Amino acid sequence: MTSLRTALARRHQLRALRRDGRAIERAVAGAPTLESAHELAALAARR
Repeated sequence: MTSLRTALARRHQLRALRRDGRAIERAVAGAPTLESAHELAALAARR
């Protein structure tokens, strides 16, 4: 049971990371200027 719980927790964590990554990609793609896109990318790298 513990290994199942661990696997489910890991899957949940990976899905959350992918969701965050996609949100950052959308923000960078929608940035009005190259400078603001760079700032968003820098903020994402610090996380």
